[in-house]
Amino acid sequence: MTIAQVKDFLAILEFGGFSAAADEMYISQSSLSKQIKALEAEIGLELFVRSNNKVSLTPAGEIFLKYAQKFNRTYTELMTKMSYLQKDAASETVYFGTLPLMQDYHIAQQLATFQDAMHTIQINITEANQSELLKLLDNGKIDLSILRLNYLVSEQYQYCPIQEDKFTLVCSKKNGQKLKGHPLTLKELRESPFVVLSHESDIYHLCLDQFARAGFQPNIAFTTSRHLYLLNMVDAGLGFTILPKDMVNTELFPNLECIPFEEAMTTTIGIVKLKHGDISHQADLLYHYFIDTGLTPTRG
Repeated sequence: MTIAQVKDFLAILEFGGFSAAADEMYISQSSLSKQIKALEAEIGLELFVRSNNKVSLTPAGEIFLKYAQKFNRTYTELMTKMSYLQKDAASETVYFGTLPLMQDYHIAQQLATFQDAMHTIQINITEANQSELLKLLDNGKIDLSILRLNYLVSEQYQYCPIQEDKFTLVCSKKNGQKLKGHPLTLKELRESPFVVLSHESDIYHLCLDQFARAGFQPNIAFTTSRHLYLLNMVDAGLGFTILPKDMVNTELFPNLECIPFEEAMTTTIGIVKLKHGDISHQADLLYHYFIDTGLTPTRG
């Protein structure tokens, strides 16, 4: 029995079948089936009840599931510990993740200030979306990350808030004229086209939650992975968007305008690490440096 077979078994249950699991893992369904058949042959029992619609577990499969989950957690914890030891032995490198906010909050300058004071510490920076950064953090590939805190699970992560953002409607100055002069509500935008960040971003989910509270689904015309692309689309007249105000550079996009909402919509950014993970002394210094200094928005 291999860890790969155990992970294959769990993936089939997670994604609801052999075909869906194979697609998610970028392997053929036949290869996945062979792995499971080899596992069942070794155990001497069938783990799945196979049907045309979906798979379910046999009694043996139900028992195997409990131990497979425990085995997978133990394996992940072991590899995370080994990863930390490997990084510490190799160099005084801190593996740091951040959302695409480097320009908006002077993150690079703050890292440079920290490194200047701690000149023996190297910082390896990974910029990605929220879901990608959480995977890297969970797997021990990064030590710390700047993340949005709205949906984080407190039992799994230790974090400290360092900046609160207020959401604003972003539109062209031409479109903004008819929305100014009175308190703006989301319901006024029911028929308006929106361009939004892709679903991997927490901003996407925060905005959709707000639309749901307002009682409607937005008319989403385009999605994109980076907020600068989003601002280009709004600038080109493709629709409205909603972003934290500090992420909107009206110097770079002088034809755009930010209009506040009547009811404040906020999101909090923080420095995050695993609650039960071990990080190096160097990473811990950087963690507390951000707690002490916070973030500095480029725009008030």
